[in-house]
Amino acid sequence: MQYLEQTIQSEQLLCAGLLASRHSVGIDTDISDCLQQLDKWAKHARVLAHISQPDHSAFLRLVHFFYRDLAFTGAHNSGDACKQSLLHEVLVYRSGTPVTLAVLFSHLGQCLGFNVRCVNFPGHFLLRCDIACQEDKVLSDTLTLPPEISCSEKTDHDTQVHSVLIDPIDGRVLDNDTLRQMYFNVIEEIDNESMPKEALEPASNDEVVVHMLHQVKFSLINAKRYEHALRSIDLLIHLCPNNPYERRDRGVLLHELQCPQLAVIDYQYFIRQCPQDPAATLLAHQVKHMDITPPVMH
Repeated sequence: MQYLEQTIQSEQLLCAGLLASRHSVGIDTDISDCLQQLDKWAKHARVLAHISQPDHSAFLRLVHFFYRDLAFTGAHNSGDACKQSLLHEVLVYRSGTPVTLAVLFSHLGQCLGFNVRCVNFPGHFLLRCDIACQEDKVLSDTLTLPPEISCSEKTDHDTQVHSVLIDPIDGRVLDNDTLRQMYFNVIEEIDNESMPKEALEPASNDEVVVHMLHQVKFSLINAKRYEHALRSIDLLIHLCPNNPYERRDRGVLLHELQCPQLAVIDYQYFIRQCPQDPAATLLAHQVKHMDITPPVMH
């Protein structure tokens, strides 16, 4: 767990994501093979997609290379959601969730010199690439936002940084209207309210890893792989020690795994921290009727 924290702090997002996904399912093998695979794809992209410098047209060719040549795609009603949530599995099967695909694409793009990062957009992870270009060469699919939410910036008198935002599910470039529609589909619209600039800001590495671990946790729970789900929750508690909801979820899993003595400790922590939560009342009633007598060993 300490190594995971170190990789997050040292800006090694892909490495941190691989460590988190492999730890969640009890695989402790070396991740160097995965990193070498991404390096190989970066070399192929330079040749096949003709990427010599990180400009706008080269970025679009990289998108085509990732989603067409490598055939990465978003998960659609897959029978095994765990594979799309676990980063090392996504590398093998090339089908993932928005966050796992965003982590892989951003790493590949950064290897090629692009300033591409993950965005924890409400309801859906996105990818954002900031590209410097001449003002008279700005193309229609670069993001031109109004001043209050603009994520472009001046570099000198004739060069400007513009942003391209894409959907990591399929590489679709998102325009202003689409982004606003996506935002207000999740956030209830108020009259005269505009989409805040913060909605398009890059996510921190720890934010990305935590989001990915939440997906891993829920996919493992839905698959009834409770012991593995418990490992992902332990990572989440290590990264978010003050989150009582992770303690509640760990208590539920421990109870399911026939460890009531440990489950009660987590239940009681949640009840103390969130006394107004409706679940606290239900858990308090449940704790009163739980048999936490240690088994007698003969």
